[in-house]
Amino acid sequence: MMINIRVRVNHLVKKYGTRDPEKLAKELSIIIKKVPFKSQKTKGFFKKQFGKKFIVINSNLSEFLQKIVLAHELGHATLHVSKSSYYIHEFTLFPRGKYENAANKFAAEILINENDIDTYSLKTMSINELSCYFGVPERLIMYKFFE
Repeated sequence: MMINIRVRVNHLVKKYGTRDPEKLAKELSIIIKKVPFKSQKTKGFFKKQFGKKFIVINSNLSEFLQKIVLAHELGHATLHVSKSSYYIHEFTLFPRGKYENAANKFAAEILINENDIDTYSLKTMSINELSCYFGVPERLIMYKFFE
């Protein structure tokens, strides 16, 4: 993808002083709605309508998953502004095309601060250990450090 996602995320973090997806969405004037979805497969989506940006998240998800979905959808909202909507489904942390990969990479960059760990540990810990350390799914570790 033409956009350097790490640079974009670092710019947002520096500008707004936070990695918290909810705070970033607020700073970017993105409206977050949490509603119960009938289908457990749909986790959330980004929609641009009437000049406003919305992220809608399935409120039936755990707080942990809601944060990951929000970070992912925030990626769509900041990287793919010309597109109108994206849906995150059950297995979206696995490759599903360039837009989904970019949103997953964005989520990984937002949720994982590599400055929170020393270089030695980063090089010697397993993916599972890094996942536990940062409190994110292993797939996001892969997006952050290996893709």
